[in-house]
Amino acid sequence: MTSWRFNHLRDSAESIHGRELPAERAIWRASIIDSAVVLGSKQSLDIVNQAACERDGISAVRRRSGGGVVVLNADAHLWIDFVVPRDDELWRDDVGESMWWVGELWADALAKCEIADRDQLRVHRGGLERSALSDLICFGGLGPGEVTLHGQKLVGISQRRTREMARFQCVVHQRWSPDAYRKYLLFEKFEQQASERSISLDAEISNIVVAEASGLNQIAEAVVELAAFV
Repeated sequence: MTSWRFNHLRDSAESIHGRELPAERAIWRASIIDSAVVLGSKQSLDIVNQAACERDGISAVRRRSGGGVVVLNADAHLWIDFVVPRDDELWRDDVGESMWWVGELWADALAKCEIADRDQLRVHRGGLERSALSDLICFGGLGPGEVTLHGQKLVGISQRRTREMARFQCVVHQRWSPDAYRKYLLFEKFEQQASERSISLDAEISNIVVAEASGLNQIAEAVVELAAFV
């Protein structure tokens, strides 16, 4: 069984997202030194309220993996990336299926830390489940491999693939607030689409309920420990 290399990065969100990681089996824990609004690879910076970010000292950055926006407060989340080279036994050609083992590992680690019983932590094995805000906000939808607790999303996962490797970027929130998204995103960019569907985006974001977890360092240690058996 191939062993994992563990790395812990402490830097800005922009620097970590821009860093090229080697194509080797590795776990990268990221601790950011500044809070950030992180966009998916296909999202435009036009949706960010730059004035509000500047006032609060919040960075606006884009990651290379897909999905929606995640607001990361420097002291209120756990961010771990997994890198798997193409010749690794964990590699799966199917993009959705390739994320299942990531979710199972997270669920095992969360159960080990007594966040919930293992049978309460569900790993999503279906297709992307959308909502009115899922294209905008990561935690507004549910994708393959992501973990829920009592129907609430607990682990968000995005993936970037190259010819050499897959990089799975994972986030668990200790605190999640819809008000941060109201403040740092320009919802008016989506008003036309919402009005056509008779949907209030402000109401919709209030309907996003995210499961939170404490003891982030303990969870990180459990993830690394249990990865040895994957």
